[in-house]
Amino acid sequence: MTGFENDGFSWRVLTLSARSFFGRLAGLIQTRNGRIAISAGLIALILIKLDISETLDALLSARWDYLAAALATFAASLVLGNVQWVKLLKLQGIVLPFRRTLSFYFVGAFFNNIMPANIGGDVVRVHDVYRESRMPHQAIAATVTDRFFGMVALGLLAMPAGLYVALRYEALGLERGFGLWSLAIVVGFMIILALSCLLIFSRRLARVVERVVRPLLIRGTRDRFKRVYESFYSYRANMPSLPVVLAVAIVVQALRVLVHFEVSEAMGLNIPLIYFFLFVPVIAIFIALPISIGGLGMREWLMIAFFCRAVPGLTDEQAVAVGLLAYVVGVVVSLAGGVIYLGRGLTPGQIEKEFSDGRLSDAG
Repeated sequence: MTGFENDGFSWRVLTLSARSFFGRLAGLIQTRNGRIAISAGLIALILIKLDISETLDALLSARWDYLAAALATFAASLVLGNVQWVKLLKLQGIVLPFRRTLSFYFVGAFFNNIMPANIGGDVVRVHDVYRESRMPHQAIAATVTDRFFGMVALGLLAMPAGLYVALRYEALGLERGFGLWSLAIVVGFMIILALSCLLIFSRRLARVVERVVRPLLIRGTRDRFKRVYESFYSYRANMPSLPVVLAVAIVVQALRVLVHFEVSEAMGLNIPLIYFFLFVPVIAIFIALPISIGGLGMREWLMIAFFCRAVPGLTDEQAVAVGLLAYVVGVVVSLAGGVIYLGRGLTPGQIEKEFSDGRLSDAG
């Protein structure tokens, strides 16, 4: 066997080993117990690291007028988020009353806050639209696109903030390395956004990505993803409408960034607004990954990693308190969705049964 063949054989073995490892890792993370274990481990490390009494003091010192503003800001973001989702549903041929979809959106927000990776509510939203429209693939495509536009908006918000920090790091009292790191965030977001857009509008690239992620997909889901992608791809025919959707998404995400700023002001921390527009989008993207329950544990570690490095004198306890209180604001507002859900008398078991039955099961 020649050296070249040896290299080829080694490369094939390495590729297969990597696929096996990442496939098993994805399988572990996709399980509820795996996510609970990860969240519990991260929270345990935080509890060991922090002075809990100082964290509680920071939470209890918050001013109620600023917290009321944060609650109103988050509620406004949910209403506008529903506007964004309704537009995407209409482009898929699904037309429902605004009040009806708003109730679906609030229920989805409630489940996003209590289920893994902030996507449990998306599943419930798809289920609600399916029950009304009987258009499963279109409901999934609209909801996935809604989430995608949210991620794009986060990137667009972070890019100018990162560029500003990179150029003005000396005036902000930061190290040069921090400015370069901020610039790296900007470049990273630009690359992700460019690849995402290519993925939407290029079938060739979509096929390449499908081959790469195939080992990570649960058996039987590949064809379902393909059918949903066809509905997703149909947005290409409605290009003039998409900038309006993106503009709404940017406002929605900006309001959710402002919630964190209002919470920090409630605690009297005086953290510059620019840091929230740089860090909160990055944190939001990380906690959207299916790794922990509701982002718990990961959110707190990232708040420490980003804000404590940028803001002189900010303690770990204060950074964690900001993240926790912003999360609580979202939970409190979305409790209206929990009330709506309970009023339906529909149990999670019934939703699971409907997902495993008929066309909704075919849609994945």
